[in-house]
Amino acid sequence: MSYAIPERELLHPGHVACPGCGAAIAMRLALKALGDDLVVIIVASCWSIIAGPFPYSSLQVPTLHSAFETGGSAASGVKAALRKRGRPDTTVMTWAGDGGTFDIGFQALSGAVERNEDFIYVCYDNEAYMNTGIQRSSATPWGA
Repeated sequence: MSYAIPERELLHPGHVACPGCGAAIAMRLALKALGDDLVVIIVASCWSIIAGPFPYSSLQVPTLHSAFETGGSAASGVKAALRKRGRPDTTVMTWAGDGGTFDIGFQALSGAVERNEDFIYVCYDNEAYMNTGIQRSSATPWGA
């Protein structure tokens, strides 16, 4: 079975990601795969800067910026609101780094998983808190 990658771009060019940033490529492909009936939740991370503030966002889909510890709970709330508004099939994706997943945000994610919430959670593990001085996270391998 094969799938065609859509030509439509949902990530604007000219964003402020570092040159060669793998997170920008990963987000671009995730957006293409998931389509435009999508709400993206950005947990505090490099992507908080890359996505940018409204109305200058580099993402062409509705985006919610959330605090480090709230990725799972924000996605749960957005999905519940979409169901209430008659849009249960809209995809919700949380995008978080390893710090916002393994360290600070694990409790909200754990609760959402235990409740079997319907959303996609992406942990972009770049091995450290890159946006705040490259501190290690609990996902950073020993000796890195």
